[in-house]
Amino acid sequence: MTKILGIDVSTHNGKPDWAKVKADGVKFAMIRMGIGSDISSQDDKEFERNVSECDRLGIPWGAYLYSYALNVNDAKSEVEHAKRLLKGKKPTYPIAFDMEDADGYKKKNGMPSNSTLVDICETFLSALEKEGYKVTLYASLSWLDNQLNNSKLDKYDKWVAQWGPKCTYGGEYSLWQYTSDGEVNGIDGRVDLNYSYKDFAAKSVSETKKETKKEVKKEVKSKTATVKTYQVTKQHNGYATANDAKYKKNKKTTVPKGKYYVFNESQGMINVTTKKGVPGSWINPSETSAKATNPEYYVVKNNDNLTKIAKEYKTSVASILALNPSIKNKNLIYPKQKIRVK
Repeated sequence: MTKILGIDVSTHNGKPDWAKVKADGVKFAMIRMGIGSDISSQDDKEFERNVSECDRLGIPWGAYLYSYALNVNDAKSEVEHAKRLLKGKKPTYPIAFDMEDADGYKKKNGMPSNSTLVDICETFLSALEKEGYKVTLYASLSWLDNQLNNSKLDKYDKWVAQWGPKCTYGGEYSLWQYTSDGEVNGIDGRVDLNYSYKDFAAKSVSETKKETKKEVKKEVKSKTATVKTYQVTKQHNGYATANDAKYKKNKKTTVPKGKYYVFNESQGMINVTTKKGVPGSWINPSETSAKATNPEYYVVKNNDNLTKIAKEYKTSVASILALNPSIKNKNLIYPKQKIRVK
């Protein structure tokens, strides 16, 4: 099965060094266009730069618009917002409609009914599809299973946000956002990591093959001018990012014992590879197959709190918070929220 590593970014990620991002193994990017209605002040300030850099370096990209629509008329304005920002550009990955309520705006202003939310999504996705773009619907597993669970949306591709070791969405999907706590060279701080199970850019590869090949060669040469080797004495778990390796989560593969080239080092973690100059897997030098433990997760139920959950799993609230950076307030967890407990 195709499994392509990508990121999604917005102005919150600053000004990425896209050459370093690409050299770190990122194969595509989903770039935020903006938020809400067609108002220039709501354009993402880094959208144009991010698109330009991806085009320059041959990184396939798609885009997404965060929706604040409360009705279909609002959605129509968001359609115009996307069309204005995409004019003259050639994304190879889908245009995504980001349907959620991360900051509580919809709830504060009268949360639309489920049928209205579905109509809002349908309005945006059908309009962008008619413009010739590939489209997808971004939402959390909870929203897809509840608020947006409607046959009207079955024909559209899905981009599922579910942070954990696997995606359990029962419908069809091509993109999975598996963590918000990723780390990629060239970007300061945390970044969302995704897998694409479809090579959306396959048709355009031949058009950019020469430029991409030249750029990758240039970057790899500078990054691996002095090639180190590393001896893996015992089998290790392999991870997609240094951050995953550091916290021993989202295992990608296993790395048998043997001698490897070192592609990169970060946070005390090592990216080892059998092919000089080609990204491999991140390993945690302190971890061996004998010591490795599988992470444990818990789905929050009604009336749960972290103190109760910590007691049940014989751990502490502080330990659970350390394993779940997305929880900003220890007193604020939600039913059906999936959290790591060990």
